[in-house]
Amino acid sequence: MKSSAIAHSNIALIKYWGNWDKVSPKLNIPLNDSVSMTKYGFSESIHLQTHTTIEFSEDFKENEAILNNNPLKGRDMERILKIINPLRNLKKIDYKFKMMSFNDFPTQAGLASSAAGFAALTIAAAKALSLDLTQEELSTYARLGSGSAARSIHGGFVYWYQGISHETSYAEKICGSYDFDINAIIAIIDEGKKDVTSDLGHELAKTSIFNPIRIKKSHEQAVEIKAAILNDDFKKVGMIAEKNCMFMHSVMMTSEPALFYWSPITLKVIKKVLYLRKSENLDCFFTIDAGPNVHCLCRPEIIEYVQNILENIEGIEKTILVRPANDSYTTNEHLF
Repeated sequence: MKSSAIAHSNIALIKYWGNWDKVSPKLNIPLNDSVSMTKYGFSESIHLQTHTTIEFSEDFKENEAILNNNPLKGRDMERILKIINPLRNLKKIDYKFKMMSFNDFPTQAGLASSAAGFAALTIAAAKALSLDLTQEELSTYARLGSGSAARSIHGGFVYWYQGISHETSYAEKICGSYDFDINAIIAIIDEGKKDVTSDLGHELAKTSIFNPIRIKKSHEQAVEIKAAILNDDFKKVGMIAEKNCMFMHSVMMTSEPALFYWSPITLKVIKKVLYLRKSENLDCFFTIDAGPNVHCLCRPEIIEYVQNILENIEGIEKTILVRPANDSYTTNEHLF
């Protein structure tokens, strides 16, 4: 009862921030529909992916989980069990497990490492337990560990429906990785772990007076951006994603306590993107998840030009070139 899987991180074009309080908080049901692009990094050795192996056995005496050679305990193990326990119940077994996982990119730095990690865990665990689940069903279990992990089950461009229950809050593919021509440059400003993790930050969303309007507009923008993706309207996709990003960070900054994920360098990158659009007439847009690092969205033909400009900004540690990734998948390469 052993399996391995590889999943990629994603960047939300329509953000998920805060959970719906009319159901159990354990379900991680979002306050609005969201849309994302699953990412494949093609810079150096960074592919923005998590490789996970899990084995279940009646011989194991306790659950064991290791990430990047570090044992996981406490809250980290609790999040893993949020996925594993329902899957074990579905299989009607109570075997203990051993899990080993590696990220090839910074963890808890606002690059969606939890999305890739919990997606890979879900796929590997379901395969190890011989559970015949659709990708949409897998997304509902991945969501239990990290909401955004629901989207990383799929490749390409993904729509996550808010739903009203475990079964109805699922992610489905809008289109494949080659169906919408877009690249991104991630400007890495800080690879360190953020002070407030996303799962804790979600709990603060409801304290911002701006959150209700963000929710309303995000529902509308999710529908609009899906149509724009299918119509290959890059400029509209970029403008909507940028506006939605600012909505989310406005909520973060006005929460109690306030969350300031940006750094002064983040603002420098934002201003450079705005300059490129206004002064050089380049279709280049920014979006930022819960961290200081900036994703600059552009068409493939200008990616190297934009990368060179961003790398000349003082304070940028490095850049990662990104294109849409394919679906997450199982692999015969086991980590133990």
